[in-house]
Amino acid sequence: MPCYSGRDLLLPSREEADRLRNLLPNSRIRHFQESGHAIFLVRFLLSLFTKNHMLAIDHLSYNNGKLHHILTQESSIDLVSIVKGAGFYRRSRQLDYVSDYLSMTPDEFQKVADQYRWVDLAANPVMLSTLQNGKIVNGLSGIPSEGPAVFVGYHMLMGLELGPLFTRFLTEKKIHLRGIAHPFLFNRDTEQLMPDSSSFDSYRVVGAVPVSAPNFYKLLSAKASVLLYPGGAREALHRKGEEYKLFWPEKPEFVRMAARFGATIIPFGVIGEDDICNVSIY
Repeated sequence: MPCYSGRDLLLPSREEADRLRNLLPNSRIRHFQESGHAIFLVRFLLSLFTKNHMLAIDHLSYNNGKLHHILTQESSIDLVSIVKGAGFYRRSRQLDYVSDYLSMTPDEFQKVADQYRWVDLAANPVMLSTLQNGKIVNGLSGIPSEGPAVFVGYHMLMGLELGPLFTRFLTEKKIHLRGIAHPFLFNRDTEQLMPDSSSFDSYRVVGAVPVSAPNFYKLLSAKASVLLYPGGAREALHRKGEEYKLFWPEKPEFVRMAARFGATIIPFGVIGEDDICNVSIY
């Protein structure tokens, strides 16, 4: 996994990373735009210096705070998180997205939550659930905490509901939703089409798996809470006039699989997100 820095003044990191990627067919490039040459040394040096009271980073003053910015930026880089996000961590010869998954650390969860914070600020989503007696309540108290369970819903535009849904379930109910995602998000070649090759790493960090019957089977076997969108990417990329339209297959096979494991099927819907785009300026 070649890693290169955007501010490396010592070596041509990007050119070297591209060369290594061409030589190593299974490699993935990771880019750190704001980092300098010693990406993975800064975290160690800062811990060493601050431990011995040799460096007070909060009081650094150099070139209008540029040194402070660079050091704090690089000190937040975690190699273990990078390896997990790139999909290289495995316990055996073959990668298994279900059994090889490592739970998120608090720092990893915070980074994921920060990515979708703007959705919370812009939409201020409200979540409702239904109790066993049929009463609709504010919050997630009507959601069963034990698995296996399959949460089945439909995508809003660009799937922006995913962030608040995932973070709210984990913080309020301690339910870790394991999403069934499009294989595009895990493909080495397609990630190179993105401006940042690590754009999809957060999906692997939160525990998403490529859509397949074996992966679905393994998740239910582990009594996981599975997040499933039968409409897939087509539903998330719907066109004008297709708001709230389902693109589900005629025979959703997930019902048969869920019944085999006695999993609870929890349908859910989202309203309002598509309407955000219908803003008229007078």
